[in-house]
Amino acid sequence: MSPPTEIAGRQSDAEDVRVDPPIFPHANVVAVRAIADVLDTTYGPASRDKLVINALESRQDPAPGQVAVDDYVTTSDGATILESLPLEHPVAPVVRRMVGPERPGDTDVEGEDVFDGVTTSVSLAAALLREAESLVDDGVHPIDLIRGYRRANDVATEALADLARPLDDFDDPDAAARSVARTAMTGNDVGGLAETWAKLACDAAGRVGYPTAKTLPVRTIRDGSLGDSRLVRGTVLDRSARVLDSMPDRVEDASVLVLGGHDRGGLRTPDLPDDYTASVDEETDVADLDAVFDAWRTDVWETIHGAGVDVVVAELGIDDGFLERLAEHDVVGIRAVNRLKLSHVARATGATVVKDLHDVSADDLGHAGVVAERRIERAESRARPRRMTVFEDCATPDSVCVLVQGVPADLGERAATSIRQAAAAVALARGERGSHPGVVPGGGAAEAHAAAAVRDAARADGSRAALATTAFADALERLPFTLARNAGVDPVETVADLRAANRTDPWQGFVLPAAEIGDTAKAGVLDPVTRRTESYRTATAVSSLILRVDDAIDAEVDEDAPDPGDAIYDEAAEQHMDSLTDA
Repeated sequence: MSPPTEIAGRQSDAEDVRVDPPIFPHANVVAVRAIADVLDTTYGPASRDKLVINALESRQDPAPGQVAVDDYVTTSDGATILESLPLEHPVAPVVRRMVGPERPGDTDVEGEDVFDGVTTSVSLAAALLREAESLVDDGVHPIDLIRGYRRANDVATEALADLARPLDDFDDPDAAARSVARTAMTGNDVGGLAETWAKLACDAAGRVGYPTAKTLPVRTIRDGSLGDSRLVRGTVLDRSARVLDSMPDRVEDASVLVLGGHDRGGLRTPDLPDDYTASVDEETDVADLDAVFDAWRTDVWETIHGAGVDVVVAELGIDDGFLERLAEHDVVGIRAVNRLKLSHVARATGATVVKDLHDVSADDLGHAGVVAERRIERAESRARPRRMTVFEDCATPDSVCVLVQGVPADLGERAATSIRQAAAAVALARGERGSHPGVVPGGGAAEAHAAAAVRDAARADGSRAALATTAFADALERLPFTLARNAGVDPVETVADLRAANRTDPWQGFVLPAAEIGDTAKAGVLDPVTRRTESYRTATAVSSLILRVDDAIDAEVDEDAPDPGDAIYDEAAEQHMDSLTDA
């Protein structure tokens, strides 16, 4: 009898062996291609939106006392769609990681993370895996594919670095920066005000550089109109206002005290320890105890008042005893401000977050030209209208805020994401955050130029990896192919025309709405070179990781865990113990 043959971890007799095509990497490739198929139609200026439905509560009977609210969003943003897809395939976490690191905890800042180029990365990864799938079937080893892809990515990155132009190289650098912002918002032009959003994004990037959750919050409100949206040189507390109506609703040339800290982030009388006991023999003893707290509050107030404070912003509460003093001296008190928004106030005004109430000095205070309260909307369920507090005209803010007006909640989230993506693109193009400064042409021109360089490198390579290098070039051209297909023109003819035009002028690309090959610089279609190279690198890394996977192991343990002290044996050890017992 012939020896048993091992196939996919199982043993069977030779006559029972079936020669099937390998499961890996095909199974994972199919999963990535399915995700890319969803995102491909959102690529480019002629993209289409996806209706992402999180809940349709209106189709069900609500619980008593509750109102059924549908939760959905219409978007073409790749990161939003990828986060919302119900992905169950094991390879899904690898693809979803393209969106970026997960943020621990929740914040109420719209668009708190800046993720762009997600659709490009996913589409390119799927194209690379599609090319790899056919090469694997032809007998090319996955390691050769990975080696060729990495080499091709290096060549493409070098080609884009040589192609890139700094913004100062354009006749009008400011106009070029706005073109970068508009290109970053492609497919997400909220309200048809791309030029307005682009200007806001450029101004924000000029103030704070690359935007983060702490340097560029975006607040959205229903009141007003989109045309009233503006960049606040300071910050906005959209859910916080003065505690008492007797406090002033507007303070000019304001000195701002910011109180933070988990235990003492407010103006509150210290709590007595739980095990505190006091022996009270007479009524005067009770009065003496109250006098101690009064003296403590008076001492703290004199410290604050002596520093010249006009506005107090507290992370925690403000006791009634302090509120009376604040209102009496026309000092604004704002309490219950979360930690992130507290950092916005501190960064915008230049204040130091104070955690010791007895250690307040004028050096700790921030300054704002105007601190004003504004009514923004009245909800039917609210006894009072919703109000917000605006800190603006700050001299040298390290945090600024975009105030988007006249938008509902779902559209506001989309506007916030678009603006922060645009600001990030401008900052990268200017070389912020250690990025390579400069821009490359959009419209598929950068991909055509990089693909040509990669093919030249493949012809000079005599190894089997050259097959993968050539496949990388073909995958790059899948991006302008998708761009043309979404615009409703012949993608094959467009890619052929793009190749021919790009040989003489690498800035020739597919330009919309003309839907023809033209000068992308004149058309204002510009991408940060760093963003493009990051997309290439991400797609190469993900495709390489998937190609390295050749099996899936179910590591789930169904049996209950042993009790403490129980011996744990594998099958071989148990058989050995049985033989010893029998002996």
